[in-house]
Order: sequence, then structure tokens, then C-alpha cells
Amino acid sequence: MHNTLIIAAILLLAGCIPPPQPVVSDFNGDSVKIQIASYGDPADAKTLSQAEADRICAERGRRAEYASTRTLPDYTLENLYLCL
Repeated sequence: MHNTLIIAAILLLAGCIPPPQPVVSDFNGDSVKIQIASYGDPADAKTLSQAEADRICAERGRRAEYASTRTLPDYTLENLYLCL
């Protein structure tokens, strides 16, 4: 019984991990780099990253176009977007 409670608690806590939040790591007016944790659903991470890049580029009256992704040493993804 005790083991069942421990396993149930672990499973419940695993569902409490918040989704990764995108962070602007560099912006020079022509491109923007967005960092996001690599855990979780990759499609969600890309959607959140694209939305943040769109928001940043829109401040200059431009749209964000995905260019590339690289994985940093701490397993954070860094997406590069061009502001066109």
C-alpha cells in the first residue's frame, strides 16, 4: 500500500512540470535568437518559440522566418529566426 502511494505521488507530480517558456537571447533588428528548454513536446516548443519570434519581429514591422536550431551544452534549444 505504501509503495502504491509513493508511485501515485510521483506520477501526479510529473504532470506538474510547467511548459518551457521561450527566452529572447539575442536580437539585432534583423534576426532574433530564442532559447527554450528541450524537455516536453518538441512541437509545442517550436510553436512557443515561433510566437515569441513573431512578437519581437513585429515590433519592427516585420515577420519572423525560421532559419535554424542548435542545441546548447545544457540541452537548451536555440532557434534562430530572421526578421523579414
